[in-house]
Amino acid sequence: MLILLLAGAFCIVPAGADVSLDILQPSAHETVFAEMRDFYVYGTFVNTGEPADVRVRVYDSAGGLIRTLQSHVDSTGETSASSVDMSMIPEKQQWGGILAAEGITEPYGHANGANKVLVSKKWGYYLAYVQGGVTSADSGMYFDADENGELTPYSRDLTAGVYRIVVDVLDADGNMIRFIDGGGNRVDSIERTVSFGLTHASLGMFRPGENRDNVVSYARQNGLRSYIDWFPGYFQIPDGSAGYQIPALWQPNNGIEVVNRLGGTILDTPVSAENTLIMYNIGSSSTTLQVELAQILLAGLEDSDKTTYTYYDTGELSYTWVDRATGEVKTCSGVLTKYPDTSANDFRVIYTRADRSSEPIPENTVSLLPNLTKTIDVTPYDVTVSRGEYLALYGLTRPIQTDLSDAGTPYRYTVDDQIMRFIYTAGGVEYTFDGLLTRVFVNPDGSLYPAAQTNYEFGHVFTAEQTAEMPVGTTVYTVRGYDAAGRYVEDTNANITITVLPAAAFPQDTALLISILLAVLATSAVIVVIRKI
Repeated sequence: MLILLLAGAFCIVPAGADVSLDILQPSAHETVFAEMRDFYVYGTFVNTGEPADVRVRVYDSAGGLIRTLQSHVDSTGETSASSVDMSMIPEKQQWGGILAAEGITEPYGHANGANKVLVSKKWGYYLAYVQGGVTSADSGMYFDADENGELTPYSRDLTAGVYRIVVDVLDADGNMIRFIDGGGNRVDSIERTVSFGLTHASLGMFRPGENRDNVVSYARQNGLRSYIDWFPGYFQIPDGSAGYQIPALWQPNNGIEVVNRLGGTILDTPVSAENTLIMYNIGSSSTTLQVELAQILLAGLEDSDKTTYTYYDTGELSYTWVDRATGEVKTCSGVLTKYPDTSANDFRVIYTRADRSSEPIPENTVSLLPNLTKTIDVTPYDVTVSRGEYLALYGLTRPIQTDLSDAGTPYRYTVDDQIMRFIYTAGGVEYTFDGLLTRVFVNPDGSLYPAAQTNYEFGHVFTAEQTAEMPVGTTVYTVRGYDAAGRYVEDTNANITITVLPAAAFPQDTALLISILLAVLATSAVIVVIRKI
């Protein structure tokens, strides 16, 4: 009797059946946010008893309650499809029949930000969309509702400070239900502490997967922020079979993590923006380019001492080939290295590697086929080639000041300019190279797929005909870089020393493989371009 009286006094009811709940996001490594960012509170939720709701509350450091959100499940114990408006999500950007927390309309309409907690029994999770202010002017749901359904705008944005998230479970009468947390303990609620202010992110392409791993590991090793948790407006279940995207929501949240240009922030301003970007396989329609790097360029921070670019010193994550001199299979792994400081001479251009082969190397192309016979030189500023061989010089450029064009959705831009042309000159001879690198990856099943137009990377290929006409001996070529409009770009000068040997005969043992590679580049039938969405 005493136990029941105490439970009633605290409005905590023992669960009639097992209820379990945990917080998976914000995850332990992602509890620091840009000021005014929205965020998800997401976790597992299993209820085998009577219908129950999930409540999420956010408190400031003084203990003031600034956000309360609650689900409103139906008689089956989950959010009803009839209470979710999916029309705000482009049809092509929703899959698997999943519902969006951002689309919840009941109670008190879509504008009510306090109803944005979704419960799914099918998938066993809850998802709360907590708004911080970044999309307040455009989302139409930056409001709280009182018990009468009257809507009032949120009075506070989530600006710099420390906040406490509390998640609990309520029965139909509003009483708290005890539940089992992720550690197997029976509790009344679970909490997570987050903070808003300055962030320093590790950015880069998430495809291929090895590069994603390096983006994250670099962040962990250097105490930087990485973005593995879902941005609000971009959610999918763990196996990826169901999910949705709302670019008008997730892109602003992604963008302000890079450079925050919102009014009303306390610490988080463009001048304080700090980012590190791995320059590898950056596609022209990728988020890395059009949302993340675009914010840096838009703010004119491409040469800021708080903007760090890194690259693989050999030009690749890993590179395997058959050494032409020995017949051995060799592999070299790239080491992430910082770009030269802006005080260095000609800091906008980096050469990483030279490949020599008696077989054709397609223009602006590197193949990751592991069984091509070639000679690799990781000192590309001073290389040797035999007459009649192909010689490819690979490298990267640094972003330059540029205009940006609206790409059609918030915070997404097309980058209009970069270094696109190089001219090599020596003794009255001139070679011109245009365009961006195509990287040919190898699928696990052995099929090939080219990732075309990888921004800020190049592969300058001297053909067999060109090297056959080069004079035997050592020649120093002066290299200068130009933008997309043909204008010379300062700090792009380089000297490349090429020593030419008389022609030598080598086995034609890779002719078939090269033919296959050229065929892949010439057809779109097997092309699967890998990109971070």
